[in-house]
Amino acid sequence: MLIAVIALNLSLALYGFYLTWQMRNLRRTFSQAADALILAEQNTHNLLSGAPEGIERRELTVRQLRQNYRQLQPKLQQAQKAMALLGMGRSMFLSPKLPQRLRKSATKRMNR
Repeated sequence: MLIAVIALNLSLALYGFYLTWQMRNLRRTFSQAADALILAEQNTHNLLSGAPEGIERRELTVRQLRQNYRQLQPKLQQAQKAMALLGMGRSMFLSPKLPQRLRKSATKRMNR
C-alpha cells in the first residue's frame, strides 16, 4: 500500500512538472506575441502619425482645385462654343458644295 501511495505521489508530481513546463512554454509564446504586437503598433503609429495633417492639406488643395474648376467652367464652355462655331465655319468654307464665287468673296473679305 505504501508503494502504491509513493507511486501515485510521484506520478502526480511528474504531472505537475509537466503542466508547469507547458505553462512556461505558453507564457513564452504569449510574451513573444505581445512583443510583436507592440512593435507593430509602434510602427503603425510612426507611419500614420502625420496622416491627419496630410489628409487635411490634401482636402484643402482639392477644395481649391474644385473652386478653380467651377470658375473656369463657363470660360471652357465659351471656348467650346467658339471652337464649334469655327469648325462649322471652316467646314462650310471648305465644303465642295459652296459655290466658287462665294468662296472668292469670303477670301477677299478676309484679306482686307
